[in-house]
Amino acid sequence: MKHFWTHKDNIPEGMGYGQFSLHHLIWLLLTVTLVTGFIFVYINSEVERRIFLLRSAGITLIAIDILKMIIIGFSDVRFSDYLPLEICSFAAYFIVADSFMVGNNIFPEMLLTMFLPGAIMAVLFPTTSTLPAFDFYTIHQFVYHGIIIAYIMARFVNGEIPLSYPGVWKSIIQVIMLAAVIYVIDRVFDKNFMFLRDTYGNPVLEMIWKITKGGIAYTGGLVCFCIIMIHVFYAFFKLISIIFLR
Repeated sequence: MKHFWTHKDNIPEGMGYGQFSLHHLIWLLLTVTLVTGFIFVYINSEVERRIFLLRSAGITLIAIDILKMIIIGFSDVRFSDYLPLEICSFAAYFIVADSFMVGNNIFPEMLLTMFLPGAIMAVLFPTTSTLPAFDFYTIHQFVYHGIIIAYIMARFVNGEIPLSYPGVWKSIIQVIMLAAVIYVIDRVFDKNFMFLRDTYGNPVLEMIWKITKGGIAYTGGLVCFCIIMIHVFYAFFKLISIIFLR
């Protein structure tokens, strides 16, 4: 508890819970439990309650991010380095928009193919693995991404997210456009939002860095990786739809 509120940049070395350690596996189990519970309640609820659950999830994501920014504001780090401009921050914004635009066809497929892979990667390969297992930023990592996964999966399991291959390329174009805007911000202000210029120790991104040798090639490699992942998730969920959700 000594370092519970300590910013992740100031945590002493050797205190991390590690990748796929017992503590990490416990967090994964808790995340799966959260997601499964939300899905069960959602699919067994009436329409009005489903809307309430979706909007509550979106508002909770924004509230959690605001709390994180307040805590960072009281830390001795540059506030501008941790603005909510990461891929899963945008997932939260789109989830809020989706929950208040019932029946829209703008966000659902994009959430499934574009943002769900990022949220799943965030819990499988967390950037908080160098922190204590019971730390504010660790808790934030798993709760925040767990809510994103739960929201999207609940809508998918309930048959509310159609899947089409043209929709895959719409998501890809949106990824490229978003990455282009954030990359300009990163370059102009010397930041690393959306991991476009550095890996922050993520093992998957480290692999891309080693293959591409860093620099702009790394950014291009990351975009290519996202395109591949979007296709993989599309194929996976399309298969699930055909087998289980017809």
